Amino acid sequence: MIEYCLSNIDEEVRCQLNHADVETTEYTCLEHCGICYARPFLLADGRIKEGQNHEEIFNNLEKVEVE
Repeated sequence: MIEYCLSNIDEEVRCQLNHADVETTEYTCLEHCGICYARPFLLADGRIKEGQNHEEIFNNLEKVEVE
């Protein structure tokens, strides 16, 4: 399960997530405003995952699933 804040994700990665074989939920706010303001993040199974950009975060999540 991947959750993301609409104000903290770009359209390209949003489309990738929606077409991935994983359950996704989008919110207007995830109530992690300090992190949301500072850098890209996704919630994966309730855990905050951060990176340089959303694509990097998503790719790292895919690598974990494959292993």
